[in-house]
Amino acid sequence: MTPYALPEATRLRLETLVDQIEAAPGRLVEMSEIEDITDPNGVLQSLPEGISEDDFIGILKLAMLTECATDVYAYEITSRARQYDALWLERFNENVWKPDEYTHAEPFKRILMGLGFDEAELDREMVETQEREFEHYGGDTPVHVSTFGMIQEYLTDHWHGLISNLLKPALPQAARMTARIKQRETLHTVWYRDFTAIQVEANPNFINDVAMQLAHFRLPGNSLVPHLQPHAERWLPLMGADMNRVVRELSRLLLSTVGTPDRFGKMVFEMADWKGVGFGPLKPHHFDLAMRRFGDWGYGLVGEAILERTGLDYLYKRIEAPGSHGPVAKARATLRTWLAKQIPLSLVTA
Repeated sequence: MTPYALPEATRLRLETLVDQIEAAPGRLVEMSEIEDITDPNGVLQSLPEGISEDDFIGILKLAMLTECATDVYAYEITSRARQYDALWLERFNENVWKPDEYTHAEPFKRILMGLGFDEAELDREMVETQEREFEHYGGDTPVHVSTFGMIQEYLTDHWHGLISNLLKPALPQAARMTARIKQRETLHTVWYRDFTAIQVEANPNFINDVAMQLAHFRLPGNSLVPHLQPHAERWLPLMGADMNRVVRELSRLLLSTVGTPDRFGKMVFEMADWKGVGFGPLKPHHFDLAMRRFGDWGYGLVGEAILERTGLDYLYKRIEAPGSHGPVAKARATLRTWLAKQIPLSLVTA
């Protein structure tokens, strides 16, 4: 793990960014705009094939219970921020993220109440969740925390979007509430991405820490909602999740975080190393030897190969030098295409 230290100019840049976010955080979801849901039975009749009533209730409860644990997450983030004197992270967490998140469980609770669930019972389930111990997998530095936050918020954004689509045919008002929560998670993703990118720009060695956190990432529901989180993998395709799109979006997000295809390739290589995953017939130690020999050229090839595999090759082609179509370029393209076929996309999906 890279020793954590930031230049003073970078610290001030992060503080300034938090100043800007605090000054203009966008429109938070107010409790007063969250509607009661009545006569929701139609939504049970409009569920996609394969999603049972129990599945639908589990999907809503997983959203409600993971969202209700704001204080649990906030404590973990603030304690790590203080450990590293990262006032910018503490300020963002306490002044922006935490108050923003406090209303995010309520829409799902209201929908469940409309389906006939007793409010006191739902409150009891939320208290039980809040009292469970949150297990964080990965590192503790601010760059680990911001990387975790970026991925967690992206996946939450995606989950809420799928729920909104399920609700839209029969409960458009509930779909709108859920979409409002989704919009906030989108902003959180961007903010955490910017925090991570600024740190990596200041010290490119932090790419190793980003990779380590991605390799160890686990959703909070694994420890806080263990009776529901394991079902999410089965629910996702039934809810209409397009995993190819998820991979593309995560690849684009991570590329924008580290900045260049060679850094992107290095990050993915480091993730593979942490996970002990090879690229087709190439085992991690074989690839390590190759990267030591070829350096940034090799990492750039890996980055471009992943972008090609995910349909994002235009992101590197637009920065190729004019006239780069000779024999060397053709050989590189052939090797890149071969490598693209060897890379397991599970690496990018954390």
